[in-house]
Amino acid sequence: MNRMILLLLMLQASLAYSQTTTAVTTDDPQAAIAALRTELVDSFNKADLPRLLSHLDEDVVVTWQNGEVSRGPQQVQVYHNKMMTGPDRRVQTVHCDPKVTDRHLYGDSAVSWGNMNDEFIMTDGTALKLDSRFTATIAKRGDVWKVTSFHLSGNLFDNEILHYAVKRTAIWTAMIAGAVGLLIGFVVAKMMKRKSV
Repeated sequence: MNRMILLLLMLQASLAYSQTTTAVTTDDPQAAIAALRTELVDSFNKADLPRLLSHLDEDVVVTWQNGEVSRGPQQVQVYHNKMMTGPDRRVQTVHCDPKVTDRHLYGDSAVSWGNMNDEFIMTDGTALKLDSRFTATIAKRGDVWKVTSFHLSGNLFDNEILHYAVKRTAIWTAMIAGAVGLLIGFVVAKMMKRKSV
């Protein structure tokens, strides 16, 4: 009986998964790029991870802003869970509105690059506009178009994450300096009181 219930739950989950995923199967590369872009951006902004992962090639390589690399949809899911849903997650929500700077078509593949216009809400409520740069490669795998690589990067020397870290460090430094100052003041006051007695 337990096996039957488990089987029904798995069937229900697979039906729900298939309903949320629309494979891109057109022969026109321009139409494929447009359809795949719509699917990726919509699923990303709705945090619909199964739908997003369905559009990734099984050997996809994703390089994230922090330099970590994920290979294959399972590693992408692991990274997502670590950053967005795990106990030590750093990001509460993220939203993007990618703008393509340029694109090259190569028959059954294409490379696009541009700006992500990504905005993060961190777990402490801080809002960060990172505006990462991206390079994306898609290719036709059989009848279906898939993302084969995706690279994200930010300005190493001037970005919101750096400003966020500097601000947090400054706050902690000020708090520690204030506490040390109060402690020194207390000790000096005690010493002065002893001398006057």
